[in-house]
Amino acid sequence: MRRVPIALALLALIIFGCFWSNSAIERTVADIVSDIESGSVGTAYEKWNNAQSLLGALLMHEELDQADKLFFRLLEAEKIQDDTEYTLTRRELVGQLMHLPELDSPSIKNLL
Repeated sequence: MRRVPIALALLALIIFGCFWSNSAIERTVADIVSDIESGSVGTAYEKWNNAQSLLGALLMHEELDQADKLFFRLLEAEKIQDDTEYTLTRRELVGQLMHLPELDSPSIKNLL
């Protein structure tokens, strides 16, 4: 009979971990996106680099690598003052970042 309470405690811990990780990803991404949209790309990139250990532990690396490439393109477009490339890359990066929390969200779509 001791196994049932232990199993339920472990299940509760796993469920809590799922919701915590999703919340952490959402907060981190929202903070980075708000910096990008306000024009603080350098600050957003610093926050992105600081969050790599957390995001790398919780998400697929292919998704993070794609966002890294977009950050580099955005910073380069800002540096050479190419407004068209900057706008397009910024929109693509924001879309990619907004997609990250969906990868970890506890939903039927992700379970199946």
